[in-house]
Amino acid sequence: MKFINIHILVISLLMLTACEQSPTSFDEEPYLGNSGETTYSMEISRFEFDYLLQQFFFSVEVSSPLELDHVTASLGTPNMQSITLALNDLGQDADILVGDGLYNGTWTLPDTMTTYIDSLWNLLVEVQDNAGNNLDEIKQLQPERPAPPTILGVTHQDTLRLQPNTLVLDTLKVEVTHPKGLDEIKSVSLMSLKPDGTYANSGNPITLYDDGSSVLSFYWPTWDVTLTSGDEIAGDGIYSLVLPLEPNALHGTYYWTFNATTWFGVEALPFEDSLIVLPVPGLLKTEPHIIGRLGVFQ
Repeated sequence: MKFINIHILVISLLMLTACEQSPTSFDEEPYLGNSGETTYSMEISRFEFDYLLQQFFFSVEVSSPLELDHVTASLGTPNMQSITLALNDLGQDADILVGDGLYNGTWTLPDTMTTYIDSLWNLLVEVQDNAGNNLDEIKQLQPERPAPPTILGVTHQDTLRLQPNTLVLDTLKVEVTHPKGLDEIKSVSLMSLKPDGTYANSGNPITLYDDGSSVLSFYWPTWDVTLTSGDEIAGDGIYSLVLPLEPNALHGTYYWTFNATTWFGVEALPFEDSLIVLPVPGLLKTEPHIIGRLGVFQ
C-alpha cells in the first residue's frame, strides 16, 4: 500500500513540473505579415527619369497574404506639391502584366515644370491591405540632364567670287565633340541667311555629314551635277558639306548659324559665321554642258 502511495506522489510531482513549464496565460500575438507562405512586403525596384520623353518611370514589387486595399505613389520635390498616383496590378495604365506583383507607374513632366528637372525628386510608395496593415518606402532621384555637344570650330573660305559659266565650290567643315563620345551626336546642320534676307533651303536646316564622303545629288534648272559631301573620314567628329554657288547666285554677305543636336534633343550653343560672295566680273550666259569647278577642297 505504501508503494502505491509513493508511486502516485511521483506521478503528481511530474504533472506539477510539466504544468509549471507551460504558459499560464496567452499574450495577444502581433501581426507579423509573414506567418503564411506569402510574405507581406514591398520594394521600389525601379525609379528612373527619361530625358527624351520627359517622363518618370517606377516599379513597385508587392506581395501580401491578404488582398490589398490600395497602392499609391507620391512624386514631388521640396519646392513643389507632390502628385499622387494610384497604382494597379491589372495590366491597366502603366502596368504591363496582370497579377505579377509588379505595380508600374509613369508620370510625364509638364512643359511648365521643366525647370524642376535638376531638383532632387522624392518617390513615396504606400501599401495597405484589407486588414489596415501599412507598408511604405521612399526613394530619391537626381535626374541627370544630358550634356550638349560642343562646336569647336568651323573651316571655310571667308570670301568667294562668282564665276561665269562655272560653279564655285567650297567645302565647309565643322568640328564637333561630346563628353560621352561622338555616338551621342545625332546631327549637325547649318542655317544660311542669304543677302536678300531669306533663308536658303526654304528655311530648313542644311545637313552636314560625317560619312566619309557620300554622294549627294544637286539639281538646278540648267544642269545636273553629282557631288560628294566633301567629308574625308567617317566618324571623326568633323562634319562636312560642299557648298556650290551658281553664276547667278546672290552676292553679298551670307550669315551662317551652325547647330549640333544629340539623340536626346539637346542642342549645342549655336556657332555663328559668315561668308562674303562677290559678283561675277561680267554677266555671261550659262551653258548647261560647260561646267567648271573652282574652290577649295580640304
